[in-house]
Amino acid sequence: MNMSHSTLKQLLKEYEQKRSFALSDLENRKEELYRSCPRLQEIDTNLNQFAFHSIKSILSSTNPSSLDDLKAKIASWKLEKAAIIKDLKLDESFFLPHFECGKCEDTGYVKENDHYELCSCIKQKLFDMDYNQSNISNLRNHTFDQFLLDVYSTQINEDLYHSNLSPRDNIQNIKEIALSFITNFDDFEEKNLLFTGNTGLR
Repeated sequence: MNMSHSTLKQLLKEYEQKRSFALSDLENRKEELYRSCPRLQEIDTNLNQFAFHSIKSILSSTNPSSLDDLKAKIASWKLEKAAIIKDLKLDESFFLPHFECGKCEDTGYVKENDHYELCSCIKQKLFDMDYNQSNISNLRNHTFDQFLLDVYSTQINEDLYHSNLSPRDNIQNIKEIALSFITNFDDFEEKNLLFTGNTGLR
């Protein structure tokens, strides 16, 4: 992949923006939900506060019954929250960021064997950029259906072409061989094609 460092840097900047947008979108969705259902916000606030208090209590409390009461409250709130979410016909994905790539979560990197490497999604984008900058992207406009035989001469010139065929007959034979190769591509008995000649020849 022949992409420059600046190109990769620009892509990673775009990924950072996409990730920020996904996180911001999640907060906006939650705020809108809380406005329509204040009780849900109250429950989430209680859960967040008591989650912190429960850790302190576990570390410092010598009264097992107080811990049990705390756990019971948390369990009760969770049940109430689940009932509200069910009534609102929401699923768990609502409370998660909607990243474009769930694998790297729009960071551009994934952890593989204790180290980070480029995610397949950003590798694909780099490939697409390389592809679009090459003439390969124009192949869809060059098919056998658009192949014009009449641009080739019908005149035989053995001194010039070293053949007793006209350029048009010669290219017609080449076209038929290429079509046969494509048609029988899955046939293991089909021979490969080898194109030779100086650079720039057609």
